[in-house]
Amino acid sequence: MVTLTDLFQAKQKEMAALMDTELSHPGAQGDNTEASWINFFKQYLPNRYSCDKAFVIDSKGDISEQLDIVIYDAHFSPFFFDHGSNKYIPAESVYAVFEVKPELNKNNFEYAQQKAASVRKLFRTSAPVLCNGEERPGREVFSIIGGLLTIRNEWKSKLTEQIVDINDGDFLNIGCCIHDRSWICKKDLNNTYRYIWSKESSLLSFFMTFLNELQIRGTVPAMEISEYFDGFK
Repeated sequence: MVTLTDLFQAKQKEMAALMDTELSHPGAQGDNTEASWINFFKQYLPNRYSCDKAFVIDSKGDISEQLDIVIYDAHFSPFFFDHGSNKYIPAESVYAVFEVKPELNKNNFEYAQQKAASVRKLFRTSAPVLCNGEERPGREVFSIIGGLLTIRNEWKSKLTEQIVDINDGDFLNIGCCIHDRSWICKKDLNNTYRYIWSKESSLLSFFMTFLNELQIRGTVPAMEISEYFDGFK
């Protein structure tokens, strides 16, 4: 009998071997490692979610830094833009953003925080919706998930020593280090937010935790489409 754990452990070994090979070719390692993670998300996430390397834009004309991975709504979002090789996704459609790096260390962690902050500061509309024939106000926008995906861990226990201010726009919720462990920001017994490690089946642990975070957020807010087009106002 094959279990879910068996399947993910096999996938973890496959991804680890592929990423280790990519590390030996520095010129292409970044793009290839990002592609491996994008393919993983596209294979295992429910079809309501899409995944791409992209910029995130808002209706005020502001734009994020380029994100290695954006997880965004594929059902209710009416559009996203392609311009050359770049994709531009409306902020309202975004569930999560990830930075992809070879190593988990302080510099890469802080860089991923900056990337997450560049998305969270964008303006998001929330249009009223019809429910059983009645108009209801738009839902409150949720906090966009920020994360870091790596292959090796150079930081060891340092991450768990951090106290997290979840009111800061640059904190990271979640991450995975393929060869070592997964981690998530949670409250400890003192009601303080800290990073919690899990060394059991890092890829499976990360993915199940990430799915739970997506389910907590539910559906993205409805976009005020006219806000993106002056001619429609």
